[in-house]
Amino acid sequence: MDIHGSIIIASTINFFIFYFILKKFVFKKTLGVINDRKVEVEEAFQKARNEEARAEQLKKEHEENIRRYKEDGVKLVEAYKTKADKVYSETIEDATKEATLIHERAVVEAEREKQKAEKEIKSQIINLSMKFAEKALEKEIDEEEHKRLIDDFITKVGS
Repeated sequence: MDIHGSIIIASTINFFIFYFILKKFVFKKTLGVINDRKVEVEEAFQKARNEEARAEQLKKEHEENIRRYKEDGVKLVEAYKTKADKVYSETIEDATKEATLIHERAVVEAEREKQKAEKEIKSQIINLSMKFAEKALEKEIDEEEHKRLIDDFITKVGS
């Protein structure tokens, strides 16, 4: 196997010619396609990162909304509980006032009945006194003695 200089030179010249032809017509287009694809891939990655960041932001917003809704729900429940406690207290207070009023009316009515009964008893006592006086008059008691007996009797019975 001999190395021939003319073949090496011809092969080298052919190689460079082939290289320049490829460089002029193929490499630029291929590099252009590769660069375009690289740009597309980078844009896709950037878009994916942006979407991921947006999704993360939305997730945080939703979590914040959920937290606020829970807080609002707790506040609402507490407000209704406070309102229910107030209504309960007012109902108890009204019932107590009504019971006190009924008790006071009953006491007044009992006092009125007591006074009515006392008047009736005094009336009966006076009637009995009159009968007693009639009996006493039948025994011939003078008028002064009769008045004194009636006054003594009324005084003793009245007190």
